[in-house]
Amino acid sequence: MDDVGWRIARSVYPVLATVAATGICLNTILLLTTITTKSLRSTANILIGCCALFDVIHQCGYFIQFPILFSDYYIDSFACSCMMFIPQLGLSAGACCVLCIGIDRMLSLVIAIRYNQLKSFYFLKFHFLFIALFCGWTGYLMIGFWTSKKLICSMPSPFHGNAMELRYQSVNILNVASAILYFITWRTLKKRGVSSHSKKIFHSIAIVMIFEVTGWFISSTLINLSFFLAPPERRPPFHYCACLAVNVGIAAKVIVYYSISGEYRRSIRAFLGLKENSVGNNSSGSAARTSQQYELSSR
Repeated sequence: MDDVGWRIARSVYPVLATVAATGICLNTILLLTTITTKSLRSTANILIGCCALFDVIHQCGYFIQFPILFSDYYIDSFACSCMMFIPQLGLSAGACCVLCIGIDRMLSLVIAIRYNQLKSFYFLKFHFLFIALFCGWTGYLMIGFWTSKKLICSMPSPFHGNAMELRYQSVNILNVASAILYFITWRTLKKRGVSSHSKKIFHSIAIVMIFEVTGWFISSTLINLSFFLAPPERRPPFHYCACLAVNVGIAAKVIVYYSISGEYRRSIRAFLGLKENSVGNNSSGSAARTSQQYELSSR
């Protein structure tokens, strides 16, 4: 990488690290809230909690690159692959979780009666098997295409040769499938007379997924374009810029859940030891209890 590339990388990386740190903190709160709140035990809630865990693992990988601020940070590709292996699996599992949550929400609305008869344990096993298979595909791309060389260790660096293109094509396929599922579910909501509570639940999850899927699309597209638009010595800083989009989406989702979902807002405030908002509590206590049974925790 030339001097201009290093300057760009050292300018962008602190921003990327700050966004990743914010995402780690917020998703850790979401994960711990899911673990400690008994009402958050539906399939969707568990998948959302797992997605938060995978996002934390993924975003921890960006701090492996911290030495880039102080040195040229060229290391052996084997060492880079070892350090980035777990964060890359977290990235893959997080992308799968987005699709799994979409499948769960679509089934809960399209075939509501049969969905309520499904056993959560077996349904979750199907989701986790799918996540494990995609993580296995990620591991194969990192191991099967590995070559020995010196490189700047960033998140895309463990994928060598054609593995990089295959990696982001597979992630894009997941994103397209997620977008299609949420569109089908949205059309179902428009046609059927579902309750306003169910609509609000779906809208909160849909907004989160729009943030995250859009971030994935932007990041994947920019990384793919870097191979055509940027010379090799400018690609690492290009990749740092590309990763900003997905990390912003990951960090923003917790804020969206807190802002839109009453169940998550109550649960997060209880976990943090904050008092509930008193506005409207006295006048709508029974309505709040009624709405709670329709929130994400109910299945």
